[in-house]
Amino acid sequence: MADRMTFEEFQAFIDAQDALFKSVNKGGQGTEAIFARTIKLGEEYGELCDEVLAAAGDQRRDKMRAERDLEGEFADVVIVTFLLAKAMGVDMPEALRQKIEKIKEKHNPQIGGRP
Repeated sequence: MADRMTFEEFQAFIDAQDALFKSVNKGGQGTEAIFARTIKLGEEYGELCDEVLAAAGDQRRDKMRAERDLEGEFADVVIVTFLLAKAMGVDMPEALRQKIEKIKEKHNPQIGGRP
């Protein structure tokens, strides 16, 4: 089994992809890039939904493909989400830290939140 990717390696990948997209003007700049990435996120989310339905056996036959890729679709949603956040100036590691702390405090006192 290959070594697992660290969060730092993932963030470096996101930064490199963002720089590459900017260098070739893929998806535009500024608001145009935000809209393009938002639309792409919707597309990837739809593909993930199809995979989840297929995995649960609830997908319509006309939408079934021979090749399934549930893991890949989850990854696509995460990658595009991080690219969109970067385009909007969101510090995702900090946003995740803050959100996790709120979840712990509000819903999960048994895993480190305040009672």
